[in-house]
Amino acid sequence: MQNGGRAKRIGGYAAFACEDDDYDSDGAEIALRRAGFHVMRIPEWLRSRMKIPKDDFLLVTTDGPDDDKFVDAVWDEIQAILDPYGGDFYECGLVEPIELDRPFEELFKPPRPRAH
Repeated sequence: MQNGGRAKRIGGYAAFACEDDDYDSDGAEIALRRAGFHVMRIPEWLRSRMKIPKDDFLLVTTDGPDDDKFVDAVWDEIQAILDPYGGDFYECGLVEPIELDRPFEELFKPPRPRAH
C-alpha cells in the first residue's frame, strides 16, 4: 500500500522462549518466508544483552494498510504459522522505519523512569 509515496510495513516480534525445549525458530523463519513474510532474525551481537541467551526473536513484517481488520488478519496468520514451532507473536501493528533500520534495539532499552 502506498501512503504519501511510502509503503507501510505491518508486523511485530515473534518470541521463542528457552523454557519450551521444543521451539524451532529456524523452522518458523522458513515457514514465514514461504508464506511471503519479511523476516529478520535477532543479530548475534545483541544476544549478549539478553537476560536469557537461549531465547530467540524474529521481526516479522508484511506490506499493507494500517487498519484494524488487516492488522488482525496478519496477526492471526503469523500466529497460526508460529504455533507448531513454539513461537508467540505479539504487538502486531505499524512498524516504524526506525524499527526496520535498527530492529530489536527496542527490546533491550532500559525501562523509562515512571513519573510520579
